[in-house]
Order: sequence, then structure tokens, then C-alpha cells
Amino acid sequence: MNPLKKLASEAGLYGLPSILGRLLNYLLIPLHTAVFIPEQFGSIGELYAYAAFLNIIYTYGMETAYFRFTTKENSESYYAQAFTAILLTSIIFSGSIFIFAEQIIQFLDLSVETYIVRYLAVIFFVDAIVAIPLAKLRLAHKAKKFAFTRISNIALNILFNLCFLMLFPFLAKAGIMDWDTQKPYEIGYVFLANLLANVSMILILYKEIFLVKLQFNWAKTKKMLVYAWPILLMGVAGISVEQLDKVIFEHLLPENFYDGKTAEAALGIYMAAFKLSVFMMLAIQAFRYAGEPFFFSQAEDKEAPELFAKVLYYFVSLSLVIWVGVSLNADLIGKLFLGRAEYRESLFLVPILLFGKLFFGIYINLSIWFKVTDKTHYGVYISVVGGIVALIGNILLIPILGYTGAALTSVLAYFSMMVYCYFIGQKYFKIPYPVGKIALNILVAGIIVVAFFYFKPTSMWLNYGLGILITLIYAGLMFLYERKRIFSKRLK
Repeated sequence: MNPLKKLASEAGLYGLPSILGRLLNYLLIPLHTAVFIPEQFGSIGELYAYAAFLNIIYTYGMETAYFRFTTKENSESYYAQAFTAILLTSIIFSGSIFIFAEQIIQFLDLSVETYIVRYLAVIFFVDAIVAIPLAKLRLAHKAKKFAFTRISNIALNILFNLCFLMLFPFLAKAGIMDWDTQKPYEIGYVFLANLLANVSMILILYKEIFLVKLQFNWAKTKKMLVYAWPILLMGVAGISVEQLDKVIFEHLLPENFYDGKTAEAALGIYMAAFKLSVFMMLAIQAFRYAGEPFFFSQAEDKEAPELFAKVLYYFVSLSLVIWVGVSLNADLIGKLFLGRAEYRESLFLVPILLFGKLFFGIYINLSIWFKVTDKTHYGVYISVVGGIVALIGNILLIPILGYTGAALTSVLAYFSMMVYCYFIGQKYFKIPYPVGKIALNILVAGIIVVAFFYFKPTSMWLNYGLGILITLIYAGLMFLYERKRIFSKRLK
């Protein structure tokens, strides 16, 4: 089978839960923006930003280390080692968060109740202990079970949200049950729904979790940790680019920067735009799930450099369709999915945020060189550069430009990572990327996006119709131009 077709097939299967989940989660956006005021929506975004950092720390690069060493030695042994290590550390981490929840709230100056932090402690624990079982499914190409596990979790999370925030209040108003009907609702329901949904993954992965024989061989674990620690540092620095602005936004935004809005409310409005920029992450996440095993399996092939170059080219082509489509239809998407008009104030940020995610997706493609050559320490250098740009950019731009500064900073940070990764990578694992063609495609897409916003029709319906029409034309032309090479049995 053509390796490109195999990668596309597995990316579809592994990405299906993410794609379906993101799409289904769009059902929650109008719900959350209807029942929660911007201050609450901002608090939810801030907590999940901290969660993104902790998810990296809880798994500390062991998934990638597991992929790396199971290609050389006994897979079951390394599976047991990785699972045991994460289980032990997760008990310590979550136990500490649970016990010291009040102190954590005070230290981080969070506007939440103690029980919410304890919910998060359990959520982190479950997310961590299912990470290696899910990685095992990916390595074994059991895409269907992987997809079922993730989709079940996502579907239940949405179901519980709908029950807690719609069904139960409705039944309470009808006098059928006792439930809080006073809006705005407590944000704790969002995290309770997440916690309950996570239980489904433990049940589905019963065999991979409860039938594994726990092992701890220091020599093997040390080998994995030595390989994984740069992945951990890279992950923390990398997630800083995406989530640091949500953590520090309220502390950097000057008082009364936005008339009549608190910093927490402004963060909530910014989070609405960030949610609508998530489409680019669909392609990136699907690619990451299928990409790592694929690249490791193809790395020794003599045609690997050319194959990797084609993968990047087609990835960018798909991502550009997403960028153009979502950017040109941001007003329509916002009208449909943002419950309150005040959340739509930041829709102009969507193309900027998507542009930054495009650079991030390119970086993810480029980064394979230091993984297959065991030079993961370069990943740390690259991610630290991005993290530093994110930190400095947010500190300088948020006080001046507000959430526009945060969006622009993400573009600068991802761009710096992409460029640095490309030039260093070409020295150690030369790949003939079609830089000129990729740059030209990005330029064309950028002209379309900018021109549309510059000449945007004042008529709402004309704006919607034109956005959809241009998107369809662009996607159709892209497909017609590339289809022969995409479906070719030959790599060249």
C-alpha cells in the first residue's frame, strides 16, 4: 500500500475521535456561552490552560519513549515499565493536588471552589494512566478501538454537560426533580461532566490497564527517562506557546482596558475566538496520532526524505483549506455557535489564531528529524525559543493590544519554532521540502483571507454567501490541482 495512503487512512481513524469530538464540542459552545457569563467562561479557559501544562507533566514524554524503544526491544516489557512509572507518579501528583487544593487556589489566585480543583486532580490521574494504553493501541494499529475509546469519552462528556446544564434544570423547573435553576450556573458542572466521562476510558481499556503486570526495572526506566526528559521540557515549553496567554492574561491586561469589562470577562471573550480557531488543530492532532508511528516505521527507508517532504506538502495544502474556510466564514460560525453577542467581539482574531496554528502544524511535521535521530534535546532548544518568544510577546503586547496582542504573539512564537526547526534539521536529516511551493500556497491563501476581510460585504447574507462560495471554489481548485499526485501509487 502506498505509504501516503496508509498515513492518510490511519490519520483519519486516529483523528476521527478528535475531529468528531471537536465538532460535537461545538454543541457545547452555544450552551456554555448561553449559561455562563464571560467571567465564568474565562475561568473555565484558565483552568483548562493549567490542565494543559499538567497533562504534559503527568506523562513526561513516556509515550514517545515507549514508541522509540518498542521498535528495538520487547514491547510488552517496555509497556509495563512505562505504565508502572506513570501510575506511580500520577498517584503522587494527584494525591498532592487533592490534599493541598485550598493552598493551590490561594497561590494561583483562582476564583474557584476547592471541589473543582479536586475534580481536576482525578481528571488528571485518569488522563495520565490511559495515555500508555492508548499509545499501545496506536503502535499496534488498533485504530478502531482507539477511536471507540476516545469517542465514547467525548460523547459522554457532552451528554453529561447537556444533562447538568439543560435537561436537569428543565426538569427542575417542571417540578420533576430538585436541581439548581438559577443562572449563571456553577462552572463545576463542566468539570464534573469531564470527570464522569473519563471513567468510560478505564472501563473500555480494562484489559490494557488491569491485566498488565506492573514492573519496575530501573535500568529500562532510566533509559526511557533519559530519552523522555527532553520531550517533557519540549512539551512544557511548547504548551507555553498555546496556553501561557490564558494563564497570565488577567495579570497583564490593564484595568479598564476594555470599557465595562473586567480582565476575566475579556479573557472569556478571547477564549470564544480561540475555540473557533480549533479547526486547524483537527488536522494537526490527527496527524500527530498517526504521524509518529508512521515516521518511525519509515525512517530507515531510502525514500524516506522524499516521502516526508510530500507529507508536509499535502499537510499544508489541507491546512490552508481549513484556514481559508474558517476565516472567511468566521462571522457565520460565530453567529451559530456563540450564545451571547458579546462573545462575538473577538471574531476578527480567528484568522490570526489559525495562521499561528498553521505554523505549529508545519513545525510538528519538521520536528520528526530529531525524534528519529535520537537528538531530542534539540526539541528542547526549539520549544524553549518558542516559549521565550511567547513569554516576551505576551508581556509586551497584551498591555498594549489586549487579546489582539495575545493572538499575534502566538503567530510569532510558532513561526520562530518552525524556522529554527527547519534550518537545524536540514543539517542532521536533510529532507527536500518544497519550500517555494509551500510558501507560494500560503501567500495565495493569505491574499484570499486578507482581501475578503478588506472588501467584506456590509450585507450579512451576502457576507455569509460569499464566504461559503469562495471556500468551495478554493477547496475545489486545490483538490483538482493535487489529486493526481495524492492518488498516485508511486511516490515520485
